[in-house]
Amino acid sequence: MKMPALNQSNAGTKPRQPSMGSKGFTLLELLVVVAIIGILTAIAIPAYNSYINKAKITLAQGALDTIRKTLESYHIDYQEYPDSIDFNTGQDSLGRTVFEPQFVNQINDDLSSIDSYLNTGTTYTLVARAKDSEQTVMTLTPLDITY
Repeated sequence: MKMPALNQSNAGTKPRQPSMGSKGFTLLELLVVVAIIGILTAIAIPAYNSYINKAKITLAQGALDTIRKTLESYHIDYQEYPDSIDFNTGQDSLGRTVFEPQFVNQINDDLSSIDSYLNTGTTYTLVARAKDSEQTVMTLTPLDITY
């Protein structure tokens, strides 16, 4: 019997198995994926926060608009705007109900604070802050909401 001749270049090495595909990711591939996720996160988080702030300002505007409508109803009922309003109870200085308790809760949910309410006889000015990250100052008059 004849023995096969040993090839010196293959001597002492194991035979190679045919490649069936990759069994994992290289470190470089993982680093690229992590970098892409980081870039997308850096773009998405500020955009998300911007939308949240805009939504909080919109909620504050809605609350102020409802306050305006309620004060106009009060004006129709009593031919004057309230001299002062307790925004914890929703009553004026004479104990009359300006805001229902449910609406007082909504005001507290939608606004960060009410800084001032001033009745000048024929008109009023209410200054409040929205719950956005900048605590946007908003001013309500019978004709407009500005911020």
